Amino acid sequence: MVQQFDQPMEQLSIKDCRDLLKIQSKDTINQYLKTLKLFGNKYLNWEQIRQVLELQIYLGLKHGRNSKENFRQMTRQQIEETFQSYGVDVDARLKALKQTHRDSVQQKGVKVVSLLKK
Repeated sequence: MVQQFDQPMEQLSIKDCRDLLKIQSKDTINQYLKTLKLFGNKYLNWEQIRQVLELQIYLGLKHGRNSKENFRQMTRQQIEETFQSYGVDVDARLKALKQTHRDSVQQKGVKVVSLLKK
């Protein structure tokens, strides 16, 4: 597989991911990362963030009945069918998260520039 280098692989810290997904507890994000075999990573790319988002959504569909273990055992097709049956558009949610992240990065950039001008 040839990787294109014209656009760098954007990665977010675990803390940024947690904030973006509105996960309040470190324990919760750590449990999600362990379930997805991502625990120990310092940064996540958007595909990995999508996995965390999917797990978060899945657990919320039938709160208390859907489990992390059930999610891990599901095939990609089963996951997609489950979301489709509940009318969940994961792509749209991920796109919104990306936009939220980019907006916050731009705001941070503006603050830095305004501090430099003083």
